[in-house]
Amino acid sequence: MQKHIKSSLFAVRLCAFLLFAIAPCFGGAEQVPPQGLVVSSVLVNPKEYTANGGRYDLFLQAVPGGKVTRLTNHESTPKLRLGGAIREPLFSHSGKRVLFLADYSYSDGRRTTMTGAAPYPNTFLNLWEVQVVTKKVSPLTKGDFGWYVHGWSPDDRYVCATYQTEAGSLDQDKPIPEDIYVWDTLTRRGRKLARVPLGVDDAFWSQDGSSIIYQSGPDSNLYSVPRQGGKSRLLLRGKAGRYGYAFSPDGRKVAYVDTDTVYIADADGGKPKAILKMVRDQRSAYSPKPRWSRDGKKVAVAVFEPTVNTQGVTKLHVYDKASGEDRVVTTLRQGVSDLIWSRDGQWLLLKTAQEGDTEKPDPKTGWHTFRREGLLAVATSDGHAVTLKEPNEETRGLDWFEVTKQDG
Repeated sequence: MQKHIKSSLFAVRLCAFLLFAIAPCFGGAEQVPPQGLVVSSVLVNPKEYTANGGRYDLFLQAVPGGKVTRLTNHESTPKLRLGGAIREPLFSHSGKRVLFLADYSYSDGRRTTMTGAAPYPNTFLNLWEVQVVTKKVSPLTKGDFGWYVHGWSPDDRYVCATYQTEAGSLDQDKPIPEDIYVWDTLTRRGRKLARVPLGVDDAFWSQDGSSIIYQSGPDSNLYSVPRQGGKSRLLLRGKAGRYGYAFSPDGRKVAYVDTDTVYIADADGGKPKAILKMVRDQRSAYSPKPRWSRDGKKVAVAVFEPTVNTQGVTKLHVYDKASGEDRVVTTLRQGVSDLIWSRDGQWLLLKTAQEGDTEKPDPKTGWHTFRREGLLAVATSDGHAVTLKEPNEETRGLDWFEVTKQDG
């Protein structure tokens, strides 16, 4: 199976090389979508009870149209006690490792001992890691109250994660304190950096990997804490209704959403400039975190606009920082959970999701609910879209890693 994974990687890289070589011969008539790998948490047994509803495993696929390889399988590694509530896979920057959340196989028997209302979604979930080529799976953490992943460090050595300090429930009327940790994937040891009394709403690495930046509190303030440990300091003073902070690649600017408007400001929050105004009515449009292009010249924003008696639409905006122009690239009749710029800046990769309830049980799962995720590539020049992964199977998260000619 290791050979199959290596052959999949080789096939993607060969395909990318050929596409780059052939495209100029056709005068650039149509842009070629990016090539890469998709890792997904896919339902494999709907009848086995887990926090996900059934048993899930991680699968790797070369896209578009490549071979699918299974990365995790609890039956082949019973000593690890890997549970079936696998979700939210996240590629390292090199694409060689995948971080994911999962429970231990003995957790489900203890889940019924939880008191009060339903536990938080990540109760009993811990951090795990799998090597893409060797498929070696290993746990990073232990704990019952629930871990949340916030990303790999720029050098792929460390992982930022947060952990609730006490059990919580969905009817919780007060914030639960959370601890911010950095885990060293080489030594397999974690370091607690800070306890956040009001919980962590968002966290991410600084551009140079020297610190963790996190949002907390009703005023949406941003704080920074050194990776090696130390005191947190106020980085940016926010206000209620603000979210989605995203710093430019050079660290000089920050984009964010403030209720119904997207802004770009100086890194300290000064000189805010509104770049996009969303529809504000009884249905309230909203947007995921804005995304800067790799060169820092553009910002992509996906705005979901609910509509009466329909699923709603997502308008994909691209703001040009130099010209000050906001352009709607395309309008999609589906929700978008995240945006990723291609390396050349010519495409936006969109994670799409279809979920809901059905009157009759699904013939494959027997469930009255469904959640299916896909991946769409949209050309920023003319808005034409290419489906890289169909949303045709029950999933609990997916991630994308782009492979280019330079990776060959």
